[in-house]
Amino acid sequence: MSAVLGLLCLVHATASAAGVDGQWRLQLTGHQDFFLGEGGFGGGIRMPWEVIIQFTIENGEFLVGSGSARWLDEVSGLSGPQNWFDCHLVAGTYLDSNLTMHETPRVRFAGFPLAGELEGDRVRLQPGYRAPGNYLALTYECETDNQVADNWLARAELGKQILGKRQDVETRHSGMHRIARVREVVSLPPENSVDLPLQDGWTFSQGSEDSSSQVTYRLDRVD
Repeated sequence: MSAVLGLLCLVHATASAAGVDGQWRLQLTGHQDFFLGEGGFGGGIRMPWEVIIQFTIENGEFLVGSGSARWLDEVSGLSGPQNWFDCHLVAGTYLDSNLTMHETPRVRFAGFPLAGELEGDRVRLQPGYRAPGNYLALTYECETDNQVADNWLARAELGKQILGKRQDVETRHSGMHRIARVREVVSLPPENSVDLPLQDGWTFSQGSEDSSSQVTYRLDRVD
């Protein structure tokens, strides 16, 4: 009897492994708002991005995985209230934590390794980087002739302190015309490990088109 049960368990384990074996592709798509201001008062840009993770499972074992990340050339300006601020992406530079100069826009890790662990019909994916994780760094400028420009910049500095934004702002003016040049860094997912079911076509979303950040996950078997 015990031999029969052992055989049945072996058959079940083999069938389960066969059910998840193969090549898998996890696509993360979304956008992030870079905003100079506080409480919706200010300007910035919306940057869409994409992260692709691919991994292989064989005989129920996680073999290898890798990821890539990029920003998409579909940037749009933001203004609150509408038409008060003219904001656009510009070329720039920034210093990373190792005091190395980089040009913007830049994804910290355009490619990265990936570890994984199976738990039944689920997988836990762990990107091969640590804090501050992967991020998107860029430079943008916002211009306005509005008389409240000085108030805007004061509120922007307050918002930066309260929200802990990674922003560096330089301003210049001519008469009532104000220009703010902003270097900003925002995290890209996955920031930590990702736990998901191994189901072909599985999707999950956070945020919406109107949110300051939005991400959609989609997992597909590709073999």
